[in-house]
Amino acid sequence: MIRMPNTGNGLKHTPLLAGAALVGAMAIACFSAPAVVASNGDATAQEGAVPASEATRIITLGTVAGPIAQAKRSGSANLLQVGSRLYLIDAGPGVSHQLAMVGIQPAQIERIFITHLHFDHVAGLAPLLGYSWIARAGKPIDIYGPPATGTFVSDAEKYLSIPEGIYTAQIPPSPTISELVRPHDIDVTGPAVIYQDDKVRVTAVENTHYSAMPDGRRPLGAARSYSYRFDTPDRSVVFTGDTGPSDAVVELARGADVLVSEVIDLDAVIEIMKKTAFAGATDAELKPTIDHQREEHLTPNEVGRLAARAGVKMVVLTHVGPGVDSEYDMRGYVQGVRDVFGGVVVIARDGSEF
Repeated sequence: MIRMPNTGNGLKHTPLLAGAALVGAMAIACFSAPAVVASNGDATAQEGAVPASEATRIITLGTVAGPIAQAKRSGSANLLQVGSRLYLIDAGPGVSHQLAMVGIQPAQIERIFITHLHFDHVAGLAPLLGYSWIARAGKPIDIYGPPATGTFVSDAEKYLSIPEGIYTAQIPPSPTISELVRPHDIDVTGPAVIYQDDKVRVTAVENTHYSAMPDGRRPLGAARSYSYRFDTPDRSVVFTGDTGPSDAVVELARGADVLVSEVIDLDAVIEIMKKTAFAGATDAELKPTIDHQREEHLTPNEVGRLAARAGVKMVVLTHVGPGVDSEYDMRGYVQGVRDVFGGVVVIARDGSEF
């Protein structure tokens, strides 16, 4: 199933799918439990099909690239649901609101996987922890991420400490936020299994999102940026996070059903930066930023080559750069991937479900 959200903004979503007939056929193959498609289009479950209690769905909660506030796209966040079990991948600005928009409260989130510690991937974490605490769910929240995740979480708890103390004066006794949150720093190059339960196995590899960063200027935790693969009873899903071209990510995604990948229109992003945030900067001053965009993100063609090499069945494009509200025509992103990849390609919006 491919469900695109009704944004109410009058935009047409039809250009976002590459080949309607191909999408329809592949969606059944990629996203449903094993099934036979009847002539009327209904799916009849075969013997051995994965039960609904273990079926997997992906929701792209926030799909804009970079620390930028937009009306139609929120900061980076994805939700993987296996049966009733929820796994949050990244927690960008507004993630609590985005969860509520798809019918999920922050207190239902008990497992969070952070790809890296850039603002647009973690700025929504502290509010999510606050909402979870005040809802008095009382269940531990495990947070997995690169080195310095524990430090970031500790600082988030300090950020919340004053309002937490105010609330505590007028509510029944409850565990503190710090007593509920369990951060786990992961220091791997990969591939390495970093989490496993009865629903999923999560494998991480270091990607190339920091490959152009000068060694002498790497702050705490900046030496690691991860891509994650989730193997569930019925699907394998890879989240690239932010990355440039990477052989390690190709191997991580080998044979996966779905590749949820970042994508950048490099020329458009650089043009916007020069006119807005970095207007007036010299070429020398801009070089590290441009190198970052060029070497540590993926153009549509690069996404397509990654997907083709890995042999994935479908690509879902998110973390769209620039992805600004005025960007009405997204066909170029899809076509750039399709130029070198023959599978299904979809560009996600906030709240899209796969």
